[in-house]
Amino acid sequence: MAAQKPKILYDNRLKDATPVASSTASGDFNVLNLRDWRRYTWWKPSAIPATVTVDSGISKARDYFLVYGEAGTYEARGSTDNFSASNVLLATIVLSATGLGLTTFASASHRYTRITIPSGAAPAMAIGVIGAALESPVFLEGSFDPLNRKVEGDFNRTNKGHPLGRAIEFEEWSESIKLDLVSWSWVRASFKPAWDAHLRASPFVFAWDAGDHADEIYLVTTKGEFKSPHRSGSRASVSFDVAGVAP
Repeated sequence: MAAQKPKILYDNRLKDATPVASSTASGDFNVLNLRDWRRYTWWKPSAIPATVTVDSGISKARDYFLVYGEAGTYEARGSTDNFSASNVLLATIVLSATGLGLTTFASASHRYTRITIPSGAAPAMAIGVIGAALESPVFLEGSFDPLNRKVEGDFNRTNKGHPLGRAIEFEEWSESIKLDLVSWSWVRASFKPAWDAHLRASPFVFAWDAGDHADEIYLVTTKGEFKSPHRSGSRASVSFDVAGVAP
């Protein structure tokens, strides 16, 4: 059995207000790129240590830190006084190569949120998220496959039909997510608001087991549809299809 229940990661304190960067390298490196959920738009500081800070206006919860960036060390921090006397290290992600990194931590609430790059060469960073995960109340069904792959590209043959190999453009990971026998209160109060606010139209990260398999996380989009047929006992079965580029 998985160590943690599935998590849908979309909530982001960097969306609460305009993030302020300590510095930004010249070129196409706007700090707003951190919150658009795209792996190909970047922010890069011009000096280290570097910070990106957001004032949410009120204290708000967070329990995960997600980064897509180049190799480097990234810290998630919270504060009650704009990092004067209060400066709490929530989590650290160390990337050895460009990619996604995720860590979860005990829920904490702060008004101010900061991503810090404390040392090293200045890495470019495409996605930065500190937020509260939408956790499924149930584990996934046994048919879930966290490692499937589909190659997208051209398969080449000779004029006699002999295989020559494939020109690979990318590999896709796709799955039908099925959350069986969840309460209608969770569907109405948690899942559907997340669907309306983000999931139906924007990329997000799906983590099937952020405890034992934090590296098996996928930046995905839905097909714009979910189903929630009624089950006995005032419960429902939520299902939706997702797809994204395999790391």
